[in-house]
Amino acid sequence: MLFIQSNSLALSLDEGERLRLLDALAARGLAHAPLIRAARRRCFELLAAGIADEAAAVAEFERECASLREASNRTTAGGAAYTPGEIFCADDCVLFVVFGAGADEGLTTGIVYSVETKEPLTKLDRFCRDVREALIKTGKGGAVGDGTGDDDDNALFELPCWKARATRAPQGLARFMAIQPTDFAVAAKLKGGAREFVRASELMEEQTVRQFLRRVQEMRREGYSPRRLFAEAATLQRGGISVERMLDAGLLEREVRVSCRKSGHALFDLPTPDSLAAITISKAKCSLCAAPVADEVVEETINPTWLAVSLLEDGGWLNNRVYKIIRALGVPDSEIATGPASTHGESYLAADVCGNSYLFVTKDGDLTPACTRRIVETVAETEATHLVVITTGTIEDEGRLRLYEFAWRRARGGEDLDTTLVEGLENARREIEHSFERALHRQLSRHLFPLDAALGFSASNFVLDWFRLTNASGAAHRGGNASNVLVPLFPDFDQRVAS
Repeated sequence: MLFIQSNSLALSLDEGERLRLLDALAARGLAHAPLIRAARRRCFELLAAGIADEAAAVAEFERECASLREASNRTTAGGAAYTPGEIFCADDCVLFVVFGAGADEGLTTGIVYSVETKEPLTKLDRFCRDVREALIKTGKGGAVGDGTGDDDDNALFELPCWKARATRAPQGLARFMAIQPTDFAVAAKLKGGAREFVRASELMEEQTVRQFLRRVQEMRREGYSPRRLFAEAATLQRGGISVERMLDAGLLEREVRVSCRKSGHALFDLPTPDSLAAITISKAKCSLCAAPVADEVVEETINPTWLAVSLLEDGGWLNNRVYKIIRALGVPDSEIATGPASTHGESYLAADVCGNSYLFVTKDGDLTPACTRRIVETVAETEATHLVVITTGTIEDEGRLRLYEFAWRRARGGEDLDTTLVEGLENARREIEHSFERALHRQLSRHLFPLDAALGFSASNFVLDWFRLTNASGAAHRGGNASNVLVPLFPDFDQRVAS
């Protein structure tokens, strides 16, 4: 899972100032080579091969290309800049700078990072500080001074301050939280941190456990003897799950059952043998045969706890499983909110992922057309831009079509709704991760699309591929040099340019 953060500076730079800024960053010892400039300079080196002063020729080529592009843009409105920005591939993240066409668009710096990146916001702050100080050294911040600290500090205040890039804040999470009852919000926060709730939900992810708990409930209502219950438990144990694990997880509890000796009908269940002693002392009698309770059949039994019953009824275990997947993918807890289960069995969860509003719907069962109508109403109320539905059963064709029709109507109205339908928990993490990747790709495209023309290919696709290559190779310093990034993507780069 990748994330993106960016800051903006209300400052406009011409082509010459942009090149001087990159030179100043290189002079400051920035360890990461600028990708676009490195690729272009490699082309210039091939063109200048054989010239006596190759370095001067390369610099002249670059200045001439920049001046020609700038002159062309003055005569032709809407032309692309020679230096629209840069990409710097670090060890475990990608830094970028994008130059706006005017002061209103400004200068944007940002970082793309993964869950494994160490202190990403600190790295972004350090990069912004390097860019700011490089601007001062180039004279953009006012008087450069005589090199003393006082002069540099005075010039520092002449530049505007970095600000977090203004984006359209997603309101889906806020709207979702606003429609939740206050008492549930408090209870959900307490329940989310309860160790018993987490352990019980983890164990209930096994389908055999849920089937056993439902079977025990039915047998209890029908009055079966404890021997039948333990026979069912032996079948469960052969599947690899013991009754002791369910007892430790708080899904089952031991009780004492008192049954009529003559009819075999269950009279009542008691939590402990001490409770039975209290009833025996009171000389209570059986309501069926009038015999003393002390003479009736007393057996140890197991019953589902209130926690197991509630998790089965409202599908809370599935909601907790989806919550764990979202947290494991790197979304902070502060960007996630849960809602109470509806009377029809579906539960809702909202999240803000890379500036995108997500609504997750979980259903322990089949997705019916009636359930689809309720989902559509919730999506319309929260105005979420992404919908993910996870069911343990099947998604009926009519329900699937209704969701797609709603997404189509939203798209006709100018509001896209990315819809993901998942059948079964085994595919849930993969499908949610793919949905997050699509949202990140759109967010990256909004930030990096000005660099596409200069690169010759999609900058957002390059960043995603760079992280995939870095993770696949396991090399911690793959991004330290631009050539190290270009080689695996374009192994015949030199031959292509030379031809």
